[in-house]
Amino acid sequence: MPIDQVQAEHQRISILIALKESSDYGANTSMLRDVLKRFGLGCSLDQLKTLLNWLEQNGYVKNEQLSENTWVARITSAGIDVAEGTSTVPGIKRPAPRSM
Repeated sequence: MPIDQVQAEHQRISILIALKESSDYGANTSMLRDVLKRFGLGCSLDQLKTLLNWLEQNGYVKNEQLSENTWVARITSAGIDVAEGTSTVPGIKRPAPRSM
């Protein structure tokens, strides 16, 4: 599997987990870029928008464009299922088990 495909799968699950753990189930693009960078999965704003579009087209987030460069993504119930590992989806890494 090409490294860019592996990276995209890791980025998508990281985005979903971050949104699930947010108090209002959402985050803006700046916050999400910081989250990805923290886990060594940094990307450009254009790459992040591509990831968010993919997640929205597949029903895992809803995106709201506040300005050309600022979007707010909110996780859907289907996205929560993926973030928790209840659902497995091609193109999104399955999350590792969480310690209690």
